[in-house]
Amino acid sequence: MTNYTPLQSNLSVVPTLFLNIDADACDLFETAIQRIKAGRNLLNSVTCLSVKDAEGYDLEHFANAAHLLIQDGCDALDALGWKLKRTANCAADTPSRNGAPSAPESAPAQSTSASK
Repeated sequence: MTNYTPLQSNLSVVPTLFLNIDADACDLFETAIQRIKAGRNLLNSVTCLSVKDAEGYDLEHFANAAHLLIQDGCDALDALGWKLKRTANCAADTPSRNGAPSAPESAPAQSTSASK
């Protein structure tokens, strides 16, 4: 069964946009890169605008679009991280070449800061 996680950019109470966390790692990476670069390019375009000619809502629209793209990209990177951790955990449970279980590696310390 495929696992889906809602994107953080969902504004509704019931999420409508989801990310397939069982997707291939390369696909998750490509999705993340596409959205993050699109957000970066959009913000680069904003830096070239003349602020005196822009209406306030124009900049708000650019910022909102860039935020959605970057947030979706970050969600895809999170899903890629979960996938890589699951893969590493499965690899630790598989027997080594001599038939003995491989020694588990220590897990990295988890950050408690809210960086999202």
